Amino acid sequence: MKVLVLGGHGTLGSAVVKELKESSRNYEIITAGRKTGDVQVDMSSEKSIRNMFKQIGKVDHIVSAAGSAAVKELENITQEDIMFSVNNKLVGQVNIVLIGSEYVKEKGSITLVAGIIKDKFIKQGTMLASTNGAVAAFAKAAALDIKQNIRINCVSPSVFNESMEEYGEYFKGIKPVPVKNAAKAFVDLIESDKSGEEVKVY
Repeated sequence: MKVLVLGGHGTLGSAVVKELKESSRNYEIITAGRKTGDVQVDMSSEKSIRNMFKQIGKVDHIVSAAGSAAVKELENITQEDIMFSVNNKLVGQVNIVLIGSEYVKEKGSITLVAGIIKDKFIKQGTMLASTNGAVAAFAKAAALDIKQNIRINCVSPSVFNESMEEYGEYFKGIKPVPVKNAAKAFVDLIESDKSGEEVKVY
């Protein structure tokens, strides 16, 4: 089975790739990123996403482990911050479903990434909360609406133990988790028959 991992060289994406390699199933893994991976893609660009799929062709599963949002005090959020957050975290993943569903084989799946900050709020996390919440809602609604016989789910992880040195000051009061736990949630969804699910790794 062919699996496309978007953000496959990031902290989460690398862990997903590792879990897939350790699975008893025989996965062919393709990684994609803005500057790294087997193929390059700008998830905020519809044209770039289409070009990526033209290169790699049909896949069995898509994992999105990419996307970020501005972390700023509310009064300092600019229009550029809003558009960056929406395009990077939300629109990119929406387009992965809209375009990617044309390239996912029957009974395959697409798994998106949201995050804990839609439920556990932090200072400077308004755009994270907004976009994470939108991604989770989109995944659940899209699973009901999609006409192809494919599954759509999402994983909402907490901040990772492995990222606390870099991001810990922003996630005060949030209990971190090993990135392996989140990666396992992605693989479990791939190997299940679930659709319209949000798996919280908190």
